[in-house]
Amino acid sequence: MVPLALALVTFLAPRVMATPEVRLSVTDRYSGQALAGAQITTDDGSFATGPDGLAQIQLTRPSLSLLISHPGYEALATTLVEGGPATWGVALRPMTLSGTITDETSKAGIEGATVSLIAPDGVEQQTATGADGHFAFDGVPEGATLRVSSPDYGVSESSVGQTTQFSLAMRPSFVAGQVVDGSGAPVAGARIAAVNGSAETLTAEDGTFDLTGGSDVQEVRVSAAGFASQTLPVDASRHVAAQLEPEAIKAIYANLGVLGDPERWNKLLEIADTTEINAIVIDVKQDTIYYDSQVPFFRDIDGMVTPVIDLPTILAQMKEHGIYSIARMVVFKDPVVAAGRPDLAVKDETTGGLWLDMNDTPWVNAFNEELWEANADLGAELAHLGFDEVQYDYIRFPSDGDLRTADFGNDYSEEERRAAITGAVKLGSERIRAAGAAFAIDLFPIVALMGDDQGIGQTLQDLTPYADYVCLMIYPSHYTEGNIPVDGHPNDFPAETVTYTLQRSQEWVPDTMKKMRPWLQDFTYPLEGFSPYGPKEVREQIDAAEAMGVSGWLLWNAAGEFEVPALNPE
Repeated sequence: MVPLALALVTFLAPRVMATPEVRLSVTDRYSGQALAGAQITTDDGSFATGPDGLAQIQLTRPSLSLLISHPGYEALATTLVEGGPATWGVALRPMTLSGTITDETSKAGIEGATVSLIAPDGVEQQTATGADGHFAFDGVPEGATLRVSSPDYGVSESSVGQTTQFSLAMRPSFVAGQVVDGSGAPVAGARIAAVNGSAETLTAEDGTFDLTGGSDVQEVRVSAAGFASQTLPVDASRHVAAQLEPEAIKAIYANLGVLGDPERWNKLLEIADTTEINAIVIDVKQDTIYYDSQVPFFRDIDGMVTPVIDLPTILAQMKEHGIYSIARMVVFKDPVVAAGRPDLAVKDETTGGLWLDMNDTPWVNAFNEELWEANADLGAELAHLGFDEVQYDYIRFPSDGDLRTADFGNDYSEEERRAAITGAVKLGSERIRAAGAAFAIDLFPIVALMGDDQGIGQTLQDLTPYADYVCLMIYPSHYTEGNIPVDGHPNDFPAETVTYTLQRSQEWVPDTMKKMRPWLQDFTYPLEGFSPYGPKEVREQIDAAEAMGVSGWLLWNAAGEFEVPALNPE
């Protein structure tokens, strides 16, 4: 029986008028060399080509079917009929590929490299190199791609083309080393990432690491919660030793009003120049995007990109003043996107329109992965623009309004909510870190007190592993009486509120205190009966947070006006 592929070739092959005797020439399609011993099977029997790749075929009937084959080549079927040319040439395509993978410097074979042969339709064959770096494949499909990967040498990909012999010299890409702190003690859990984004790993308990699977790794970025990150070159030894210096980020917040008013902005720069403040959180996306973003998803939505701040100048000023820059972007409380793309919004079951929260604000639906992608792209863009850190806020489902009428179009269980928020955070973490910035998340502190998702999809257990910094919004005025074990409303116990919340956080995610960088209250809650917050209350929160061993703190005041007397001098 002729295989289906050969039958198709037979059907499509040109039909020629043959003479009573035809000289058949069989060659290699790639090299043009004659193929001796090619097997020719006809209706009358079979025979082989001679040393010159030739064979004489006698036409014993008006139509004669031929199957031409040779070991290591793709067989070809055709039909000769009376009246054709006296000479007929056939070129067979080689289907073997062999080669050697070697070390670029030593020329020695690389053993154990994974070699994958990938067909255009995605079907993959796989083998491994032997002790001498050699590999071989049979049945190579036309248009295939060859991928070579090795933990110590990275990944290389090439088109097979008209190649039957392949050689590749690879440079080592693995990096080994150790990370310690200023005292020489090992730093466990430090992140080691190739600057080109091709690989990353974490240090072990003794601070050692092996970074494998990268490609052409020339520099690595070393970072750990509570320490200043470093970018280090990788020399011929492929060994990196990093000694990290402690870094506590102490930030104030700049909203759009501050960013658009030079006098108010300069006041924040002065605070950073004269006090312990060394960072500023910059609003870049809240309802709209405040700079000229090039992310296609947002540019396609009318009124979403509104370039009202001069971001390059702001970043240049911060760099000039030695200020750590944090970009704050609201993720799922996105009313302009909801209005422009209602297919991505939370629906109202009763009206069929957009669901609105207690402030008549529509939300996008966090179950939609298109939103995850768009926000991750925006975060990566901010990293490329030069921010040291990108911070996700409102990374949750809505928490207020009549949620009984909210239609999320999915199984709105805790399991599904948590999976959606975790998926968005994980993707954001990957894209933003690969672009060179740290990644932070703002979370409700209630999740630290209770441990479940509180109906919004957030838990410390799910999200902390993907963040460099977790920013619990510990505003005592926003707690309710009974949230923490004090005799009265938590607003009257600023230090105790901070301490208890951070203590509880470690019950859910032990040994992550260095990842905790809480938002603290620098405002007075404007309701009767709430005691005012001045320098004393702000300082009590700061001291409590630092006593717990956090890696810094952020002061929130929506108006951008801060209790400077609460801050230590520079």
